[in-house]
Amino acid sequence: MNRVLARVCAFLFYAAIAAHADEFPSKPVKLVVPVAAGGSADLLGRLIGQKLSDRWKQPVVVENRPGAGGHIGAQYVAKQPADGYTLLVGLQQIQAVYSMYPKLMYDPRKELDTLSVIGNFPSVLIVHPSVNASNVQDFIRLSKQAPDGLTFGSAGIGSGTHMGGELFMAETGAKLSHIPYRGSSAASADLMGGQIQAMFENLPTAIGLIKGGRVKALGITGRERYAGLPDLPTVSEQGIPKYEFQGWYTIAVPHGMPAELRKKISADLDLIVHSDGAKAKWDELGVTPIGGTPDDSNAFVRKEADKYSRLVKAANLKAEN
Repeated sequence: MNRVLARVCAFLFYAAIAAHADEFPSKPVKLVVPVAAGGSADLLGRLIGQKLSDRWKQPVVVENRPGAGGHIGAQYVAKQPADGYTLLVGLQQIQAVYSMYPKLMYDPRKELDTLSVIGNFPSVLIVHPSVNASNVQDFIRLSKQAPDGLTFGSAGIGSGTHMGGELFMAETGAKLSHIPYRGSSAASADLMGGQIQAMFENLPTAIGLIKGGRVKALGITGRERYAGLPDLPTVSEQGIPKYEFQGWYTIAVPHGMPAELRKKISADLDLIVHSDGAKAKWDELGVTPIGGTPDDSNAFVRKEADKYSRLVKAANLKAEN
């Protein structure tokens, strides 16, 4: 009798989970972007939020929670109920470069569950027009000749726009000084104003700066050229064959979500990422869609975390929380 009762309880429990997944969402969903508005994470987060809202027939409210390299927003999400109503736009600095932050009050590797890798994209080495360089090799030589090197700005310590520069220095020996900002839009504003000299800006937001003529583009950090800027060579084409840098974003949730709900949200994201309606936008922004199952997505993030942990250790990079 006890075994029968246990089986009945288990059946009712899993039936309730499945029903919850079928009914989800029954109220507005919050999508936390853990950096300031205006950068590529905010842009892509809002695109995904709108697509989810259209599919779910419920508002998906985007909320910016910047600070501590994205960890303020990420920690907030990690501590929320794992019921699907709080999602996170996951970033490299949160999910792969967290070893730079020794005093975090949560563990991104254990407390965040990646449901989908939205996509990846290269960055662009852009400089202020006053910088006397027309290609990557000019830029490297100029950096070594300047007494204090050249300055490059980023969206913050550990961000993709920071790590692209660190990897560039490791591969080329360029002499660069990192200036972190509270978001990519603030850094690009200072670049256009001449307060800093360079950025390794994410392609989705670099495109507008380049086409507006306010900055000069020297090279794409990906393995291939971007179709929207066909005359701009890659960094690797310009004598740095081992250099390649790709940014990426995920959708992550608090660990512990019921399996059926986890599967449903991931499947919905995969449909959105690979939909015909999204293709033109991805092409415009230079994004390669990835999607994938939660298992695939978490494996991708773990592999990236191992890679960046080695770079953080080699470059002796540390950040205060």
